[in-house]
Amino acid sequence: MSKSNWNNIGVAFSTIGELDVSAIQEECERAPQIAVLGSRPLFQQVAALLHTIGTHRFGPHGSDPLFHYPLSGAEFAPLDENNPLRQANLFLILVDGQQPLAAETTTTLHQLARLAIPTVIAICGIAVPDNPGPLRPEFAQARVVILPDLNAPQAAEALSAALIERLPEDLRLAAARAIPALRPTYARELVASISFVNSSYALASAIPEQIPILSVPFAAADILVLTKNQALMVYRLALAHGAAADFQSRMAEIIPVVGAGFIWRQVARTLIGLIPFWGVLPKVAVAYAGTYTTGTIAWRWFAEGEIIDGERLKELADESLRVGRERAAALLDAAQNQTRKGTKHAWRPWRKR
Repeated sequence: MSKSNWNNIGVAFSTIGELDVSAIQEECERAPQIAVLGSRPLFQQVAALLHTIGTHRFGPHGSDPLFHYPLSGAEFAPLDENNPLRQANLFLILVDGQQPLAAETTTTLHQLARLAIPTVIAICGIAVPDNPGPLRPEFAQARVVILPDLNAPQAAEALSAALIERLPEDLRLAAARAIPALRPTYARELVASISFVNSSYALASAIPEQIPILSVPFAAADILVLTKNQALMVYRLALAHGAAADFQSRMAEIIPVVGAGFIWRQVARTLIGLIPFWGVLPKVAVAYAGTYTTGTIAWRWFAEGEIIDGERLKELADESLRVGRERAAALLDAAQNQTRKGTKHAWRPWRKR
């Protein structure tokens, strides 16, 4: 690797301390409100599940987003202007699958639907039917999840995935910070999302890098953008797992842990940079795989204090590169299809108008 490439790494790391993370810090301090509607025993079971399953290295942080509200009865008036349900960001409705749905409950579900608040309906205590048939009309607006056994770890995983999916995006970080069971789902989706963003950026920058006059400055900009995205991803992972919000301390803590991931990406990128146009696909794959590897290393560190190294790191890198190649091929196909559509009606200056 040339001296300039090692300098690029130094520049990339030096910029980490200059990032403005105030918006992320504000995001993690928000107070999402999740109204859990159902019987008191079901609420207690689900609340215990969400707070005991998951990683607890740093413990929950902030106020508990979950609050109970009866699903039916004289107390329930969901359309009242002063009803606390109107302040909720998400409804989690718990239904006992072993009991028939009462007419009063059906009416309540229709009333809740009129509030247009994101909703998850958990049907508890029954197995997933082989042929579930059409969805009941009162469930149509909701994400429905079936939980046969609330004591099983799979129940927490299924419920967490549904909650993260339906929560407004700007509340997911704070929710994961407060509810340990949400952390694995949040981390998995964040790492996949930023890996896709970085691979998309690598694709967009691939062609300009083939032009000699642009190659040097654009290569430096490439590294800065990818590294910035990785650093912010790592910071979000730290906050989601309940770590203190001091950005400098988190970076000082994590850089030795994920350093191999950054350098591995840079080495691979430098080698691929020597390949002409047919090297576009592997470059995009490396951007995805390097980001995914870095994110997974950071995730395990903040979740369990675990350091992935040696043979396990190699296995992770190989697997992420395999997935990266698949993602890169899909991105490249999509870009080529879009180009073909665009050139069909493109203006061609050599034609008479």
